[in-house]
Formats: sequence, C-alpha cells, structure tokens
Amino acid sequence: MTSQQDPFTTLTDLFTTPLSTGSAPEPPVEPAKVMEVTPRIECLVPGHLPVRAAVWFGPCAWSLNQDADAGGLLRIEDDSTCLSCMSTSRLPELGSGPSLPAAIERLASRCRRWSVVPPVHWDAVHLATVGFDRITILSGTNQAAVVAAYQMCKTFAGLPGAVQIDLGICFAGSDERTSQETGERLADTVREQLGFELALRGSLHRIDSGGAEVQSCRCDHHEHGLDGLVSDIHRGIATALSDRAGEPVPSIDSDAIEPAVVAEASSTPVPEPMVEIPPPPLVVTDDLVEPLDLDDAEPRRIEEPASQHLAEFVTGLAPLPVSSPTCPDVDLGVDPSGRVHCLCREANLRQLPVAARWVLDHHHLLSLACPDTLVASPLEPTCHLFTSHPPDLSDLHGSGLRLHLLTEVRVGSESTWFACPLS
Repeated sequence: MTSQQDPFTTLTDLFTTPLSTGSAPEPPVEPAKVMEVTPRIECLVPGHLPVRAAVWFGPCAWSLNQDADAGGLLRIEDDSTCLSCMSTSRLPELGSGPSLPAAIERLASRCRRWSVVPPVHWDAVHLATVGFDRITILSGTNQAAVVAAYQMCKTFAGLPGAVQIDLGICFAGSDERTSQETGERLADTVREQLGFELALRGSLHRIDSGGAEVQSCRCDHHEHGLDGLVSDIHRGIATALSDRAGEPVPSIDSDAIEPAVVAEASSTPVPEPMVEIPPPPLVVTDDLVEPLDLDDAEPRRIEEPASQHLAEFVTGLAPLPVSSPTCPDVDLGVDPSGRVHCLCREANLRQLPVAARWVLDHHHLLSLACPDTLVASPLEPTCHLFTSHPPDLSDLHGSGLRLHLLTEVRVGSESTWFACPLS
C-alpha cells in the first residue's frame, strides 16, 4: 500500500468540492423570493475551457448572476435543447418533455436572468443582432485559450457597429489573480488592436455546489430557432414584470391608523372621476391642404415603394444595378464620391452587415462592373435602415447606421409616400 495520493483524486479535488456525507432530511419547497434585479439575457460563447467544457456552463452562468435569486440556462445542442433553472431555494419539478415555449413562460415568472449557450456553429452576425443584452466568452487562461478568445473578439470587431456590442470574458479554472492579470493583458490588446473595450466579468476557480438548487429537463428545439427562443424569453420576462406591476396594494392594519386621520379621511368628499371627451376628428379637405416646406425631407410620390430602389429615397445617391447574391433584400447605391451605400428595411436588418462585408470583399468586381461610378480603392460602405415606426429604432441612434422614415401618408382619397432622414 502506498501513501502517495491518487492523481485522479487530486484532479477531482482541484475542480470540485466534496459534499457532506451526512444524511439530512430533504428541505421543503420554498416560495420564490421577491428580488429587484435587472432582467438580462446573456449569450455564453464557449472558448477553450479546462477539462470538459460543458461542465463549466452551469457554474459560470450562476457565477455571473449571483445577485439574482434564480437564473435560467439554455444549452442548444445537436438533437435537443437542455433547459436548467438554478435557485437559492428549493424548486418544484419541471416535469419531463414539456414544450420549450411553455417551459420558458413558466420559469420567466421566477427567473429574471437567462443565459443561452448557442449552437456549436454559431454566427457572429446572428448573435450580435438576435436580441441578447450582452455576450460573454467563457475561456481558460492558458496561451491557446487566450489566443482563441482574441480571435473571437476579432470576429465580433469585424461587424459594423461593433463598438455597440457589450462583449466581455469570464475565466474558468484559474485563481482570481491569474484571471485578473490575463484578462487585463487581453483587454489592453483588444483595445489597442481592435478599438473597443472588452469587459472583465470575473472568474471561477473551481466547480462548487454553490448552495443552489438545480432543476433540468430536455426539450425539442424551438420551431423558430434562436430568434424565437430569445423572443419568448423577452416576452416571458415582460409578462412577468407587467403581472408584478399589477399586484394589489398590500392591506394596511386599521389599528395602526390614528383616529383623527380616519375621521378626516371619512369627512373628505371623494371627487368624481373626470372623463375626458376627445375632440371630434379633424376633417381635411383639398381646399385646406397647403404645400409643406420640408427642404430635403420632401415627399416622394411613387406608386409602390416595394418595387422601387431604396437609393431613390436618399438625396445624392444613385442606384447600382448589382446586389449581393446572399442578401438580395439589401439595395446598393453610390454617392458622388464613389462610396457604396447599403440600404434595407427594418425587417432585413440582419442582412445589412453581411452585405457590407460582401461589398468590401468584392469591391474589385464591383468596380469592374461599374467603372464610371465607383472609386478604385475599397471604402467602408455606409449602411442605411428604413422603418415605418421610428420608436422601433430608438436604440440604434449612435450606432453608425443612417436611419430613415419611409411611410404612406393619406389625405382624403389621395396617398403619397413620405421619406426623410432620422439621423
């Protein structure tokens, strides 16, 4: 018999914390705690992680949301989606085989924080535009892991408006000092080479039980993919918050109210509710309509904007007779200086950065096809986005996109299409 410790036991002790062997009675299911936490949907992009990567997803997700009482984790795998709920109090059973939208709706009333691990073959454009509040890379601290993390940062930096992405990194398998030093060096490199800030979101040295209760189940993939999954989480959180706002006001003990205050309140007459009667609708006749001085924002009268080239709605742009084969819904135009412009409607926003990258990669072919309009050297395309409801694009101001309003205006029996810049 040898006194040397088994190396596999040493490795296990390094990354796990042994549980107590005592037999304690199972605690009862506790009601959900009311905690005011900011809702957040976070994308966890797996990098080079120590040992088995999938083992770190749950502990890292819980470590990133320690200020919340409960959190949800969704791992999109090849054949199914694994849904887990973590909480500091005991949870009821999720059951077996529930539909993914129903399970999300049920847990959204408890979970304000959600983490989503995308499929293995994820797309940076998709992750940046699907609706995540922030994106976090999970990585180790060895040299290969840091190089891989930098390559991921470079992938996101290549997207138009990359400075608007809330990108961060969380280290696993290393102590806090090593993680902090590695993270600061990586953040400095990203700032100097790529031009944006990489947030350091802490580290997780080992996998502990953490005192959290976990319930998991497997569901079929969402029928609308990652877009539908994120939309259902947003909808579930919004519904839960609205239900919370509509909770009845807690009753007040009448014995604690002073008699004088009660007498004064009872003697005060209750005012009758005021009902506002809306004014009659304004009737506009042809005799009352006067031409509007809108300068550059002049209405464009056309039969059907869907069949028109979007470059015709922007002053100074000329349509190009070519388009990206992968993004047919994005129109291309050119300005007098020879710079290419990419234009699309709000529904096709995801195609816009892809088309801009295609223009840069194939600028030589475009200049051969349009030799009299394009400059010889490639320039970063200018991107335009059109909407009929400006509040939908309020969070895109300052993103580098040129925003435009395009809507139909009706006056009596006549109609026209109005286009004007919003930024």
